[in-house]
Amino acid sequence: MKNILLLTDFTLKSDNAHAYAFDFFKGQECEFHLLSIQKTWEYTTDDLMTSSPKGNIDNALLGDNRTKVDAMIGHYKETYNNSSFTFQGHVDYDVFTDAISQAVTAYNIDLVVCGTDGKTGIVENIFSSHALRIIRKVECPVLVIPEKYRFITPKRIQYLLDYDDTFEMCGKEPLIDITHKYASSIDVLRLTFGFHMEDHEFEYEHTEIQKLFPSTTISYARHIDENPVAVIRESLLKRSCQLQVLSAKNQTFLERIFSYSHLSQIVNTVTTPLLILRDCNS
Repeated sequence: MKNILLLTDFTLKSDNAHAYAFDFFKGQECEFHLLSIQKTWEYTTDDLMTSSPKGNIDNALLGDNRTKVDAMIGHYKETYNNSSFTFQGHVDYDVFTDAISQAVTAYNIDLVVCGTDGKTGIVENIFSSHALRIIRKVECPVLVIPEKYRFITPKRIQYLLDYDDTFEMCGKEPLIDITHKYASSIDVLRLTFGFHMEDHEFEYEHTEIQKLFPSTTISYARHIDENPVAVIRESLLKRSCQLQVLSAKNQTFLERIFSYSHLSQIVNTVTTPLLILRDCNS
C-alpha cells in the first residue's frame, strides 16, 4: 500500500490536486493522509485571548481547521467508498516544511502532493514558494499539480536533466512505477547550460537510462548551452506530454542565492504536473 500525503489550504488549487491524485492512483491500494498546517505567523496572542475560556490552546489554534479536515475526509470516504483508498486527517501548528517532514516520517509517506497557482509574491520571491520550499527541504518525492489541470493519462513523460543533475539509477522508483502502470514513453531533455559533457558521456547516460526502463520507449535530446526554460517551453509546443519529471538536490539558502539552478523557474511556470524525484545523496 502506498502512503500519500495530500496538503490542503482549503483552496481550489489544493482541492484540484487531491482530485488529480485520486485519478492518478485509481485502482491501487493507497492511504491518503490529508494535512492542514496552521503556519506559526498566522495566529497572534490576540487570537488566543479572544478564544473561549473553556477551550484550550489546541482548539483555539486548530479547531476550525480540524472541523474542515474532518468534513473533507467524510466527503472523500463517501465519494470513493468503492475504491481501495483509505483516508486519515491531520492538522498541525508548526513551521510549514517542518510539519510536512514530521508527517513524512510519522506516516511513512511515499509521495507528497501539492497544488500550485504559479504565482509568487514579494515574500515568496525571497523565501521561495510553498512548492519550492517543500522540494528543497522535505526528504520525499513531490508531485506538483498546476491549478485547474485535470488528470490526463501520462502516456508521454518529459524527463528533464538540468546542468547540475547527473543521472543516477537510485531514487527513480516512482518514475519506474508510473511507466509500468501507464505504459508511458519518456522524452529525455539533457540540458547542459555551460556544464561540459563529452559525446561519450551523453551516449553513456542515454544507455543507462534505457537500462533502467528496458521496456519503455526512450528518446534522448541534447540541448547544449541553451536556456533551459525556453527549451522546455518549445519542446512542449512541439510534442505535448502529460507529466514532467526532474530530480532535486538539497541546497542551503546561500547555495540557492549563488546557484544558477533553474528549479524555481520551472516550478513557478509549470503548466503540466511535475514530479520531483529525490537526488541520490538526499
